[in-house]
Amino acid sequence: MAILWPTLTTEQARGGEALVRALGHAVTLSEGGAGVLALKDDGDEEDAHTTHTTATGGTNERDATLIRWSIAREAGRRLVALLAEEAAPEPLDGRPRVTVLPEIWGGEVASLPLGDVGGAVGEVHLLGPAGFSARRALSDPTRRQALLGALVTAVRQHQEVARLRQENRQLGSILHFSGDGIITVDAQLRITGFNPAMEAMTAWRQHEVVGRFYGDVLRPHTLQGMPLGYDRDPLVQAIEAGRAVLNRELILLARDGQRVIVAVTAAAVRSPQGQPISGVLNVRDITRTREAEELRTTFTSVISHELQTPIAIIKGYASTLAREDAHWDAETLRARLHAIEEEADRLSHLVGNLLYASRIQAGGLKMERTELDLGEVTRSVVRRLSARSPDLDIRVRFSRGGPLVLADRARIEEVLMNLLDNAVKYSPRTGHIRVWGEVTSDEVIVHVKDVGQGIPLREQERIFERYQRVENAATRRTQGAGLGLYICRAIIEAHGGRIWVRSELERGSTFSFSLPREEKSPLPLVIFGTLNAETP
Repeated sequence: MAILWPTLTTEQARGGEALVRALGHAVTLSEGGAGVLALKDDGDEEDAHTTHTTATGGTNERDATLIRWSIAREAGRRLVALLAEEAAPEPLDGRPRVTVLPEIWGGEVASLPLGDVGGAVGEVHLLGPAGFSARRALSDPTRRQALLGALVTAVRQHQEVARLRQENRQLGSILHFSGDGIITVDAQLRITGFNPAMEAMTAWRQHEVVGRFYGDVLRPHTLQGMPLGYDRDPLVQAIEAGRAVLNRELILLARDGQRVIVAVTAAAVRSPQGQPISGVLNVRDITRTREAEELRTTFTSVISHELQTPIAIIKGYASTLAREDAHWDAETLRARLHAIEEEADRLSHLVGNLLYASRIQAGGLKMERTELDLGEVTRSVVRRLSARSPDLDIRVRFSRGGPLVLADRARIEEVLMNLLDNAVKYSPRTGHIRVWGEVTSDEVIVHVKDVGQGIPLREQERIFERYQRVENAATRRTQGAGLGLYICRAIIEAHGGRIWVRSELERGSTFSFSLPREEKSPLPLVIFGTLNAETP
């Protein structure tokens, strides 16, 4: 279990051995030869000296934990069972109940009840030679009480250890299966506990962080991205002030530097003298919650801007053309009507993407699959794009006659158009775009490479989510709602394929997607175009 927690001391962990020693001391004092403690079962696991048995006396049944000294396990069980069946009355003067059981022991058995003001805890059975129960150690009330008192004290200590063990196991289970991250630290803020939820949240492993300063591992920051500092650290405040700090939101940095937005509650554990012993930090990952809130805000902001811009342009041109005091020549009229048409197309495309995204989220994306040659489809899309913008430098390298895929042509063309359109928008005017194909034994892959600014590593997974755009100068110059790559991923995954990006800052990006081949090739690996998936 990947949790460290304050545990029992070595002496406490040997509670069973302490009982065995206490029983052995009682056997020695009574001048006997063996002994058995029959205790009410505390549910603790048995060790080398204990066994669990059920003894029946009349109609009553009880579970007992047996602690043995110099007697075999089976003999101890039989002894307790036989004594329970006999149920001889207890002497009124407190002396031991004496029984002779020749089938188990050659002498006599002296039995005494064990208890204190807290109640009965069990019985002790001392085995010795004939007549040993009449000797001073058991017949003298003072010595007998001292012997029994030592045994009861040992039993009570054993019960307390067993209770602590059980509580420790329960606490360990709570920590292990908690959905929230839990960290424990000592008074010097060195990590002593790190549960699996924290491992999943930060990518650190428990054995790697125990003993390290917690601030060096988690690197807490404010929501504005500034280092938190000791004066505002909730764990430091809880330990210094002696009271819990509740629901403080901050940012922790995972092992790879990824930001994790969390809500934390910190508390301190103090000694009876009021000195801080340790601290506990409960960590709840609210990254998704905050991202959802930011997504709603982004949606409102982006969509409002993207809708208002073409509407404003359309309204402006329409108002200008409708002026009664102006007379427009045919060329000016045609140019402005063309601008209105372009903005209306852009508005229609945006609304279409929004509806498309809603259908994807609702699981309503339908496909009409046919056999396709991805190379032919790719060349067709590039030809259309080049006809629309003749100055583009787009080069295609895709072997003819490659294996077929089973796909919806219109959807795949939409993916290609989105990737190529992005490559054009985010590449410099003089840049070139390369498109090439790769075929493996399982799938057909298309790569689209640009020479743009590139995408930071932390953004490369997020850009396939709704309304997500990389923040740089190129995206600020380029309009868009951040839905294109989200739609591409949904289409490709609906075909059983995958889509990904490889990118380096200032060196461009390569977007790739794959589709399963309709039939697997008998050859283990065939590549058309290039062996290098990055540059054709």
